[in-house]
Amino acid sequence: MYFSDYIIAALILLGAFIMLMSASYTQKIFNILPNSELRGNWKKLRILMFVFLVGYLAVATVVILGKTELLAFLSGVIFLMGSLFVFLVVRTGLDSFERLKELNKNLDNTELKNKELEQFAYITSHDLKTPIRGISSLASFIKEDLEAGETDDVYDHLDKMQGRVKRLESLIDGILHYSKIGKINPEAVDMNKMIRGEARNYQDPTKVKFITKGTLPTVNGDKIQLSQVVANLISNSVKYNDKEVCEITISSEEKSRFHEITFADTGPGIEPKYHQKIFEVFQTLSEQDMYESTGLGLSIVKKILEKHQGDIRVVSDGKLGTAFVISYPKTL
Repeated sequence: MYFSDYIIAALILLGAFIMLMSASYTQKIFNILPNSELRGNWKKLRILMFVFLVGYLAVATVVILGKTELLAFLSGVIFLMGSLFVFLVVRTGLDSFERLKELNKNLDNTELKNKELEQFAYITSHDLKTPIRGISSLASFIKEDLEAGETDDVYDHLDKMQGRVKRLESLIDGILHYSKIGKINPEAVDMNKMIRGEARNYQDPTKVKFITKGTLPTVNGDKIQLSQVVANLISNSVKYNDKEVCEITISSEEKSRFHEITFADTGPGIEPKYHQKIFEVFQTLSEQDMYESTGLGLSIVKKILEKHQGDIRVVSDGKLGTAFVISYPKTL
């Protein structure tokens, strides 16, 4: 046996020692990985490391014994297994990183949802207390008036109290609708038919006028939830109309990947600085007692459309008219 053979055998044994160290370090990886699926992939690599270790020892033995023909064969096998091992390491590492990235994303989404829920609960409690305080104050006024024998303002206070009660009821209904927006049950929804059905709720053409331009699309989505979108947008236009006739124009334009459906009215308009605010929960730009608004209608619309992978934006200069433009995907 030549001196060079001893050098080769020593290098191979050093490689075997490094492989043994690598196999021991995989135990630390097991402790880091969050689930059994990822740990299982790395366990397979660990087994392959021990196979390599046996192969290195076999080659070192062959070198020491001087079995040249067997050495060439074993070297070929080791090279093939080496390339396979590198491929599996890269593939397993990539799968692990993608899985960890997905888990981190889910964790971030959970934390975000928890923060949104906390904020929603805070705002909800505040907005529910407001009409209750109003009812309590009005009840005190009525009691004081009756004790003093003054009944002139009692009926006015009672009317206001009824308004507060209706607002409280609307708030509770709105919160229930908002909280129930979850899983969608998609089906073909004819928007023309849905618009006509909603328009029948406004029978007086001297007060509300509907104009449909072109043919609206048939989309795929949850029929009940989409009907809420249509109802809220139309009722919003009617509620805040400041003209003798509320004119609502509904049109559609087909884009490459989505339908653009527009609900435009001739009302007072919305200033650009409020275009984002109006979609937040419990946000309203008017005095709540004037319209008994809950500030939930547009937030419900936005949440439903986002669940359907769509979006909504406002086009208005704040002087004349408002257009709500829906971008709705052609396929879900």
